[in-house]
This record gives sequence, structure tokens and C-alpha cells, in this order.
Amino acid sequence: MKFKFDRELNTQEIYATGPELSETMGHDRDENWNRIYEYPHTKEELVTVLDNPVLMTDDWKLFNIKDYIARQTVQLLLRKPMTIVEYDGLKMEFEQGKYHGVRSPNIDTLLFCRGIKDLDYSDVNSLIEVGSGPGFIAKYIGSKSNNIKQIVMNDINPNAKKYFDDTNVDPRAEFVLGDARKFLEWKHFDLIVCNPPYIPRPRAIEDNPYEWLELLIYLIKNFNKTRDWRQTSLIINVSNLADDIINPILEQSWAKIEQLDEMEVPLKVGNVLNNPEWMDYLINQKWLKDDYHDGHQYRQKLRILKLDR
Repeated sequence: MKFKFDRELNTQEIYATGPELSETMGHDRDENWNRIYEYPHTKEELVTVLDNPVLMTDDWKLFNIKDYIARQTVQLLLRKPMTIVEYDGLKMEFEQGKYHGVRSPNIDTLLFCRGIKDLDYSDVNSLIEVGSGPGFIAKYIGSKSNNIKQIVMNDINPNAKKYFDDTNVDPRAEFVLGDARKFLEWKHFDLIVCNPPYIPRPRAIEDNPYEWLELLIYLIKNFNKTRDWRQTSLIINVSNLADDIINPILEQSWAKIEQLDEMEVPLKVGNVLNNPEWMDYLINQKWLKDDYHDGHQYRQKLRILKLDR
């Protein structure tokens, strides 16, 4: 199954790909009536198009596809293990369940890429994506510039490194496993990008990928603390649910701050929605927006910010 998004995130095209063509789309015979069991993932067929996507898999929109066959086909494709995400020329294949704890790109990843799509990378020689998971953002930036000589992806999950080892084809790229805060202490990168945990939680567990803000806070406070004379830029994703915590830290950083993009998205994280204490905290103390429409009750606004000294 492939999700292809246009550059402005105005449309989301859904395709059947590879073996799904014979298993789901009825293309199980060739011109000589010989059975076909599998096609390469490069072969695909459009199933449907959704407008104004705000999630990678928006259940409400998918269940409300008007065409019956397209609607049923999408439901069948969602059960398949292979997901391909394509945005602005970059494709990432991701087999669900193979790399535990590593999430395929979501809408916040693509919002991040939309925000940085027109930046000038001519002065960027080195880049690190902190908390990279499969590394979509680093790969996207790398696809935009041949000037970049060093691309580092970093995560604490060893399965993210396994994904990198299994899929990387860029000789400029390397993966560093472990805590980025220790790795960055005496390193210089021209550009640091991070789509961090951005949903605050009381009594947070720091290594939970959905919660708390320690990594975000650290990067804002330390992104330009280096003995190297060269300038470092930091690009991050911030939720309005953390504004009361993050905004004062941004002000104290004395950084030049540019908002590159923003989007209001539904809150669709099971670990959050099914935790009454967490939800009560977000609704009553962090302005989680309770506004049911288009199949979703709770929403947050994400902002892509670029920090420079």
C-alpha cells in the first residue's frame, strides 16, 4: 500500500502496489492466462484520492470514501504489512511490525518536510536528525542537496539502526545509536533537525516516544553551544499543548525564530487517549482542543520552527 502526498499536502493518493495487485486488485493472470503471484513494489495502481489529509491513516475519511469498491479495497490494503510513503520525490518502504518501536512516517513528518521544502541548503555540509526513527526527514534533506557531505541519523532504539542497516543506500549517511545529548556535546553540525516527543505528560517517562519534552528542551538550550565558530541551525516541531513550557525557553534562548509551517491535526495516539489521567491533564491544563468534527474529537496545533543565533 502506498500513500503519495502532493508537495503542499493538499491531496493524498492511495495505491495498491506489488503483490497487492494480484492478491487484492484482481491482476492475477497474464496475457496467456498464467497465474501471477507477485509484482514488484514499483508496479502500482491508484485506488482513491483524499483531500486535505491531516493524518496518514484517517479512519473517518477512509470509512467515508463514497465509492464502495474503493472503500472496501482500502480496508483490505490496510491489513497488508508493507507501507510505502512518498512525498516530493522521496519514497520510503516500511514493513509494519518488522522493526518494533520504529514508526513509519506520519503526518507530522510530512508537515516537517513541507516546512523545510524550499530552504536553501547550499551552506549545509553536515546534518543530524535526532530521534530519527527511520530517518525520513534526514533522507528528504539529503535528496535536496548534493552539498551535504555528512548525514547522521540518531535514535535510542536499536531497531531504528537495524532499519538503517537494512535499507540505507546513501554513502554520506551513518547511524549513531544512543543518547544524542551525549553525542552532540562536542560535535558540530551545520543543521540539527528533530521531530521530537511533543506531548507533555505529568510524571513522564523520558524514554517513552510519545511523551515529555526533555529532548526538545535540551536542543533549544544547547543547539549552538559549541567551540566551533560555525553557525548551527535547529529545526523542531512544537505542539501548542506545550506552549507554556516551551515558549519561555525559546525566549530565553535569544535565538532568531522563524515559523516555517503549521497544521492543526487530530490527536490519534492510543497511549494518550486511553490514559484518563493524561487526558485530564491535557484538557484541563494544556488546552487540548475538544471540538468534534470530521470524525475526531481532540486536536492540537503543530508548528515547525527554525532557530538561528
